[in-house]
Amino acid sequence: MVLTFLDKKKENNKATKMQRNINQVLCVFASFTNTSLWERLKYIYAVLLLFIFTYPLYSQTPRETRAVWVSTNFRLDWPPPTYNEETQKKELEKIFDDIERKNLNTIYFQVRSNGTVLFRSSMELFSPYITGSIGDFGNYDPLEFAITEAHKRGLEIHAWVNINRIFSGNNISIKNNPLHISQINPEWVYEKADNSIWLDPGIPEVREYLVELINEIVQNYYVDGIQLDFIRYPKAPIDDIKSYNTYGEGIPKPQWRRDNITKFISSLNKRIKQTKPKIKLGVTPIGIYKSITNGRGMEGYSDVFQDTREWLRLGIIDYAVPQIYWDMKSNPKFDALAKDWINNSFGKNIIIGIGAYKTEVYNEIEREINITRTLNASGVAFFRYKSIAQKRFYSFAEKTLPTAMPWIEDTLELANLKLSSNYKNGKALLNFQIDNKSHTSKGYFTLYESYSLQDSSNSKLIKVIPNYISEMSFLIPQPNRINYYYSATQFDPLWNASSNRSTATIISIPKLKKIEKSIDPFENPILLQDGDKSSILIYSNMEEEITLFKSSIKNKSSMISKHFLKRGINQITLNFDLSIYEKIVIDFLKGKRSVSLGISSSN
Repeated sequence: MVLTFLDKKKENNKATKMQRNINQVLCVFASFTNTSLWERLKYIYAVLLLFIFTYPLYSQTPRETRAVWVSTNFRLDWPPPTYNEETQKKELEKIFDDIERKNLNTIYFQVRSNGTVLFRSSMELFSPYITGSIGDFGNYDPLEFAITEAHKRGLEIHAWVNINRIFSGNNISIKNNPLHISQINPEWVYEKADNSIWLDPGIPEVREYLVELINEIVQNYYVDGIQLDFIRYPKAPIDDIKSYNTYGEGIPKPQWRRDNITKFISSLNKRIKQTKPKIKLGVTPIGIYKSITNGRGMEGYSDVFQDTREWLRLGIIDYAVPQIYWDMKSNPKFDALAKDWINNSFGKNIIIGIGAYKTEVYNEIEREINITRTLNASGVAFFRYKSIAQKRFYSFAEKTLPTAMPWIEDTLELANLKLSSNYKNGKALLNFQIDNKSHTSKGYFTLYESYSLQDSSNSKLIKVIPNYISEMSFLIPQPNRINYYYSATQFDPLWNASSNRSTATIISIPKLKKIEKSIDPFENPILLQDGDKSSILIYSNMEEEITLFKSSIKNKSSMISKHFLKRGINQITLNFDLSIYEKIVIDFLKGKRSVSLGISSSN
């Protein structure tokens, strides 16, 4: 059984949403016939309080980056364990569909892990995950496909790149390939006891190589950002005595190591922003910069030589996603570390990484999200997709755009956008029209739904689409309002508004409009037919239980079904056709009355 509340009156274009709610309450109040004045006053007071305190919930959701890492190393999230390329594509489409459905807005897509890549590169081997053979590119470009599918759904996508660690795991055929970077330049690397292989960033040629490799992505692909992972040294011991003796110049080794990574990021930032000024550069450091009270553990600064705070201060990164993969109870504590990062952002985006793969963290995800909001973080990111695949995010009830980065580019001069609409075969059809000269390159249209034609201040974001799509349609499968109002804005790739909000366009549901003119659910229940399914519109002034009978003789043999009503107008949707019966009687248990069902011919 599905119960929904329906508006009784036609939308009043001159009324605000609050005024319309009050009018509804007054209509309900006037329709009470069998209740005392005191009961009516108590009900009207409760409902008015509800409207007053829930009214702000209709305002637009603040901007917030909601990201998820899609891991390709070891096939953790994608691709699936098959070399069928169509199956691989369909699986990634399903993942991106789910990310959009969860109202997330950003994807960190892993494109380099074991010294192999998932894009067309002139410098490194192609991953064996697509075709089964290392270096064999196959019939499609995974990164290009991922970018197209992400942007099609209005999702931002960053190329997630493992930097200094270039091998881990047991597939030694990768590291033994003669074209693997560790084989071509063995003097650049050292191997750890855990079988991992690391590049030495103390060697200038290594840093230059990495800059050119990443710039290859920026030059050839329309990614929204680059995210650097393993942008650090491994835990001790570190075999870099030779490079230190050659390039250390007497600087204390810990500071020299930090400087090496800072030099690389600075060079990378300059290089890729010369190639594409709008590209975003981010890092995902370990969760503890330096130990603090309630936040003690392995330190980025001292143990693996990540000076993320210096990168933020220098402005050579646009955002950081610290991996705060702990819960609220243990030390290190999630909230203490999140606060420490946000308080030292130097005006850049701090997106809090949440370790959803840990049971104790997964169980308190909603709480951790709320903490990041209280601390004014730029958003959250979840490691990793499969860990949240079954998660329903109650904190993400509405869509929103990623947090802005205004320092990258100023807002463009605003243009005017026109939105027109139509309704056909249950679908809303929308057309976006803007002067071609005002189209942003690779930007987006954002579509909003509001509750009146003239008041769009409390509209809700319902869809983001790339602006190369000038038309779109979507189903309204069970419309619960007569009129729907839509408006739109054009954004550039950095989510700066590049058009004024369009005037609202209206879509009217013909069936409901026809019903509204002819019948009144406050007086009598209404039967609506939709093929072989039936719906009943029915009003109740109390929580009530009703029984449907197929005749005036009310016994077990004539009983059809039972339902529970809430106060107000309820819609009961049934998976069978009530019109086959000659007569339907509705028996109200608490009200101790029966009514015959009014049948509407509207279909």
